[in-house]
Amino acid sequence: MDADYATVRQFLEIGCGCKNKCTVNFEIGQVYHHILNMRELTKAEKDIIVMSNLKCGNDLTTKRGKPRKRSMVSYNAFQKPVCKKTFMLVNDIGRSALENLVDHYKQNGPLPRKHGNVGKKPSQAVIYDDVKRVVEFLQNYADTYGIPQPAAPRGSDNTPPIYLDSGKTKLTIHKEYIESCREAGVRSLQRTAFCEIWKSCLCHIRIASPRDDVCATCEGHRKNIMKAIEESEKLEAAENFKQHVINAQKERELYNDCVKRAKETCILSSDKRTNHYTFDFSQNVSIPHFSRRMGPIYFMSLRKVQIFGVRIDGLPKQLNFLIDESETMGIDGTQTHGPNAVISMLDMVLDTHGRGESTCSIHADNCPAQNKNRYLIGYFTWRVMTGRHDVIEYHMQIPGHARCLVDSGFGHLKKLYRRSNIETMDSLTQMVNMSSASNEAVRYPAWNWRDWKGFLSRLFCPVPAIRQYQYFRMTTEEPGVVTMRTRVGCPEVKVTVTIDGVHIPYQQPQIVEAKALSRNRQEYLYKVVRPYLSDANKDATCPCPETSL
Repeated sequence: MDADYATVRQFLEIGCGCKNKCTVNFEIGQVYHHILNMRELTKAEKDIIVMSNLKCGNDLTTKRGKPRKRSMVSYNAFQKPVCKKTFMLVNDIGRSALENLVDHYKQNGPLPRKHGNVGKKPSQAVIYDDVKRVVEFLQNYADTYGIPQPAAPRGSDNTPPIYLDSGKTKLTIHKEYIESCREAGVRSLQRTAFCEIWKSCLCHIRIASPRDDVCATCEGHRKNIMKAIEESEKLEAAENFKQHVINAQKERELYNDCVKRAKETCILSSDKRTNHYTFDFSQNVSIPHFSRRMGPIYFMSLRKVQIFGVRIDGLPKQLNFLIDESETMGIDGTQTHGPNAVISMLDMVLDTHGRGESTCSIHADNCPAQNKNRYLIGYFTWRVMTGRHDVIEYHMQIPGHARCLVDSGFGHLKKLYRRSNIETMDSLTQMVNMSSASNEAVRYPAWNWRDWKGFLSRLFCPVPAIRQYQYFRMTTEEPGVVTMRTRVGCPEVKVTVTIDGVHIPYQQPQIVEAKALSRNRQEYLYKVVRPYLSDANKDATCPCPETSL
């Protein structure tokens, strides 16, 4: 039974003890439900209802003009007069609360009560001078130790941010603020109020987060700003930094436009369709891998698997080529990042996963040895001259500003990889397919390694000063001619890359067989790594050296 219900029943059975016996006319359910209704009200609403059932004498003085010590108070419940004890039970109110409410009623009438501190500012409240001192301290601190950023467009706020050293924290800066206030002999604020003022008044002053793979040019500009002594030197360094960020922003807008155009035209016919591809290498993974990694494995040279990703934004889909050590063009996992390997996998994607589009744009990381070289430019020119595409645009992103959708696919892959137990290539393939709806694993020999370097070097000549250019375009209207520019909006330069008198064949170059593991590598995996594998997977990952891999 409910405790409140039992209390009401006991009170009505025993009675209130007054001579009028005011509890006789009430029922248990009536009183119980009224109590529950009173508890659902706010404090102000409850006060109004209680005062509406009170009746107090308005005369606060006696006939002789002296203050009246007592005044008659009558109580009503359910439109019937009751005693004070019954009134307190029915309205779920205590003695002290009722007496305070009666005193308020006598002095102010049936008006809502207000707390005595309403409208008053406590002595420890933050005042204008406190806020001003915090703002001035942070501004001076940022001028001394901060690294100002260029005012490039960032959303709706064009205020240039100022970054403090990542080694600093708000706690250490607050301690320095307290020390400066102590030396000045003024009041200091606690850390919570200090951080709130920082957040609301100086949100553009931030603590830099630790980062890797940052732009070397950006870091150079930041150091120049910090080393600048004269105001003119600092303004010049900041302007150079601003121009660099704006150029990177333009390249980012070009990348987003290519992705948007590929998604919008994917439903059109092949002659009107434009596809967009992005490719890059991910950090290699190791087999075996355990979510709870055993200590000795940290010191072993495990079986390496390279991952080459190609993002097809028109589908959208990301193909992740899983390249085991025994499936590379070189022995023991070598020659996986050269032009031969990159073009072999990219050629497979364009031939088998393209949708017959006549125009495509391709984005890649700005790596000269891997992506920006005469062989990639020659390969795209060869595809256009052999009728495989009408137009190919090849874009290089600015180093340090090359984050793209293929990296997001790698992120999903690595996130699941870290918490998975993987002992074989089959389990790694399954993990890649499960990591994201757009991720798809591709295993060798789904593609063929080919000698593209030897093939293309006989057909196309090197591009002069290729490293300074970020944009390349090949079209059927100008076969053998590459149109280049250094960045978005710059003048275009055209150069002929075909060698005079050389016939461009339609056939692809000869196939190169993958190299197996060396004997020493096989023995190492068998003796050192094999004991940590489960019995069912030992022969698949670390077979006996006599067994052919």
